[in-house]
Amino acid sequence: MSAVHLSPDDLAALTTLARDLNFDDAERRSALLENGSRDFNAVPGSGKTSLLAAKLLLLAKKWPHARRGICVLSHTNVAREEITHRLQGTVEGAQLLSYPHFIGTIHSFVNHFLAVPLLRSLGEKIDVIDDQVFADKARSLLLTRKFSGLRIFLENQRNGESIATTLFYRTAELNVHVESGSLPASHTKSYSSLIELKNMLSGQGVFRHRDMFAFADLALQTCPRLLDVVHRRFPMVFIDEMQDTSWDQESLLNRIFEAQSVMQRFGDVDQKILSDEDQAELLTFPRSGYGCISTSKRFGKAISDAVGCVRVSGEEVIGEAENAHHPVLLLYKTDNAVKVVERFGQIVIDQLSEDNIGVREVKAMSARKTGESNVEAGRHLRDYCPAYGGDKVTAGIRSESFWSLVGDSKGALKETSLRSRVSDVRRALLLVLRASEASLAQDIRDARALPRAAKAVMPSGTIDKLTRQLALSGEELCSDGQRDALIELLYSQLKPYLPEDLSPEKFKGLGVFEDAGGSGILTPLASARCEISFQGKSLDIGLGTIAGMKGETHAASLVLESYGGSSRKFDVALGLEYIAGISDKHISKLPKTQQAQMRNLYVAMSRPEKLLCLAANENRVSQALRDALLIKGWHIVEVP
Repeated sequence: MSAVHLSPDDLAALTTLARDLNFDDAERRSALLENGSRDFNAVPGSGKTSLLAAKLLLLAKKWPHARRGICVLSHTNVAREEITHRLQGTVEGAQLLSYPHFIGTIHSFVNHFLAVPLLRSLGEKIDVIDDQVFADKARSLLLTRKFSGLRIFLENQRNGESIATTLFYRTAELNVHVESGSLPASHTKSYSSLIELKNMLSGQGVFRHRDMFAFADLALQTCPRLLDVVHRRFPMVFIDEMQDTSWDQESLLNRIFEAQSVMQRFGDVDQKILSDEDQAELLTFPRSGYGCISTSKRFGKAISDAVGCVRVSGEEVIGEAENAHHPVLLLYKTDNAVKVVERFGQIVIDQLSEDNIGVREVKAMSARKTGESNVEAGRHLRDYCPAYGGDKVTAGIRSESFWSLVGDSKGALKETSLRSRVSDVRRALLLVLRASEASLAQDIRDARALPRAAKAVMPSGTIDKLTRQLALSGEELCSDGQRDALIELLYSQLKPYLPEDLSPEKFKGLGVFEDAGGSGILTPLASARCEISFQGKSLDIGLGTIAGMKGETHAASLVLESYGGSSRKFDVALGLEYIAGISDKHISKLPKTQQAQMRNLYVAMSRPEKLLCLAANENRVSQALRDALLIKGWHIVEVP
């Protein structure tokens, strides 16, 4: 198997390799010294990614193989970047960033070693692997005369658009499935049109991330020896955020590595908030005999006690950080829901200094963006922020083309912030790098990760400088008379990241530089924000969904209640019963729909370092519940 074993003596090296981290407790030392295949279930803020990076540093010092490496897989580029950043700090760690080792997302691993090589061997075009791009192009095709019949059919379906935009291949047979809604019967014309739509996009080289697992399955079926080649290359495998793995992903990884390599998996099963996916009941994390990391370095006892109360598994959460502020429950009248976020901002300004907030953000989140139900506010984000997803946000819609993102040549962004401009420029640069087939872009799913990824390739790179220049002068540079000069500028500035054989002429001819002519694909702004002024100070608050903020750490967080629809419950009101200790039903005995709400609540409540606030309609919080919360140390504030 060729794995490297660590002993207690090896831990002494951490005093120099990871001076800012503390691994003195028994749980973390056990995880560091585990030499066999094992799962580790870790609470939010436990630093499991930092722990994994420290373990890799220890393994790097002892790694003896020139052609066999360590494989580290994650679900997000944030985790990958944190690991990479730590490894770059030492000579031994930096060696893990190149052959024969691999550090990346599960998707990039599957693409790099299995799916993309298969597609290229078959002579298939690969333009982009991106769910949003696929959805946008599917919508564009639906507007053509060729698919007019299908468009009429989908307009009469409850989830019609989602059916067309979430088509994906499954298994080596490349059977077409859909993530949202249901496919029509296979003998119908609508079914044939959907299959044709999917195949047309595949012919253009436009794929979804889930497609790649089907092509990987086909690669293993076509060449069974690949299994032996891959697991021999990687005798040790580490997987982060394992709770977010789908069965398609886990079954493929098990097929490659299980019983062949040392495989250690880290995650938090209670943070699995996508519970309605296919074959979720087959998932195995965490396996019996798993290790625990139950202490969080993110928050103190007041927050950890509340977070532990809504944990479906019932396992303890221990907060080790400073316990500075009592958690707050904001109660609002139905007509005052729109004032909740402002009141939260006032509380933050009053209780937290600028030093308390530091580099962290302050955010408000809800499980749902929108929705219809015959119940009192707040049902979703738009009950609290009517502009969210509405006119103020969609006013920022722009074409998904390089020229619109950078130049705003059609005047669509008359009122936009510099933050939005930078976001658009980074997205445009990512599109250029993808079109150029730059290896840098293969592992980036969100343009926000571009600067750090670029620095990992070339620390003195020019991405930040180029981004600043385009954000400030993009409209002028994208004017008709300046476009050729801008493309030359892009080529010279991006040259360190581009394939060596990509000439200036080929670069200029990339499809990303084609003018959308005002008919480009439309995508909404990714986020919304609001600014609160109070006591002569101002505070910027980010708004979004719990799913969108998963994995983030905030200085202060506001959890806005939402209605579960099929669960017939409001999540915060339900959670408060367990936080106050007045519910007589064990949380694990709740219906699955309500358990899913509690997992969302668990994720949301575990984001803040300093201050946790929950918001609920006063009509859903009884006096007895309020009294019980006060005894637990909560502060209750009414929204005026």
